[in-house]
This record gives sequence, structure tokens and C-alpha cells, in this order.
Amino acid sequence: RVGRTRSGAGPENVPRADRLMRTPERLGPRAVQAGMELVVDQWSPALSATVRAGAAAVEQILFNLVDNAGKYAQSATDRTIRVESSCDGRFAMLRVCDHGPGITEVEARRLFRPFTKSARDAAHSAPGVGLGLALSRRLARDMGGDLRIDGRHGCGGACFLLTLPLAQ
Repeated sequence: RVGRTRSGAGPENVPRADRLMRTPERLGPRAVQAGMELVVDQWSPALSATVRAGAAAVEQILFNLVDNAGKYAQSATDRTIRVESSCDGRFAMLRVCDHGPGITEVEARRLFRPFTKSARDAAHSAPGVGLGLALSRRLARDMGGDLRIDGRHGCGGACFLLTLPLAQ
């Protein structure tokens, strides 16, 4: 039922993408609850771009990614969750990266399916039913963007890439 429900307000022009990054007041405490530190890139030129997005949807996606990093990177010695931004001329890109165990290629193929958790995740009893990434990807696509794993980032853990279209 949740998957069939359309997200609330549609995307709108957000004059500065940095407005979407003003979520540390919600994301920071979630990271601290998990014993992690949230580090948000505040200096990227991408943050001055005008993007087409829904602020509430972006906040929900980022919260889910930070929440997952807090759950699955518990064993990491580097306890930071990084939120970085960049721009490629068509899309503003937000990366959420941790230094945990990462995601195997086999897990990556199923990761965005509803109710999917890896055997390792289920064995370690990470809370949740496996809907967060599926719903987050749907929210991203509803805004004309996408959410995917960014295996080329090289953070050593899991890295997710949220793309949001630049306003025309």
C-alpha cells in the first residue's frame, strides 16, 4: 500500500541546492544516536545550483541513507558518515558514504527491491523491514532523479548517489 501511494507535493525549483542540505538538525542527531559523526560538504559549487526537487522527499531520502549507515557501519573504525555534493551540468548529485563493510555485487542487485535485506543484515538483526531504499529510490525517480549505489567512489564502505535534475 505504501508503495502505491504517490509522494506528497511534486518537485519545485529550489533556488539553491544548499537548502536541501539544511537537514543536519535532523540527520546529525540520528548519526549521533548510532555513535557516528555526520560530516556535510558545505563548499561545493553544486550547492549554489537551482534544482528541481521536493524538499521533504530529499530530506526523507537523506534521513534513510544516514539511518542505514548508522545501522550497517557499526563495526567501522572510521565513524563518519559523509554527505558530499557535486554537479555534472544536468544533475546535482548528493553522495552519502560510510566506512562500514560495504555492499557486495550480489546484494547490490537486489538492494532496491521492497522487503529485501541481505542475509548478513538479517543475521545481525538490523531493525527495519527492507522498504527504505525501495521507497527512497521511488521518491528520487518521482522527482526526475535517481538513487543508486556508487561503487566507484572508493570510500571503503557503502556509498549511495542521489541525483536531482537541475532546473531549466
